[in-house]
Amino acid sequence: MAGTLTQDVRVEDEVVEDAALFGLHLSPLALNRPDHLGVWPCNEAAMRAFLTVQTQWRALAQADGSRFWVGLDYGGVEPALRLAGMCLTPDDWFGVQMIEQAARAALNER
Repeated sequence: MAGTLTQDVRVEDEVVEDAALFGLHLSPLALNRPDHLGVWPCNEAAMRAFLTVQTQWRALAQADGSRFWVGLDYGGVEPALRLAGMCLTPDDWFGVQMIEQAARAALNER
């Protein structure tokens, strides 16, 4: 299955470290539970869709050489989802937009 994480200890360490950046405290042992996917089932479709289109960002070059991340380029998102065979409900699309907002805020932190 696309996007499946391996049981690599380095991946587990990275997941724990990434979660800590968001104030979440995960136990590496909890990551090995077979029922633990890291995403609530109600958010799975939105997360899969976001990961499918994660390369479709619009960015503006700044005078200091940095980038300002505007958001997903919806003109590129729609065909990417269609070509991936993904059909989203309005609730799933709202979930993608929520992920986009959080990612944009994180990308634009200075």
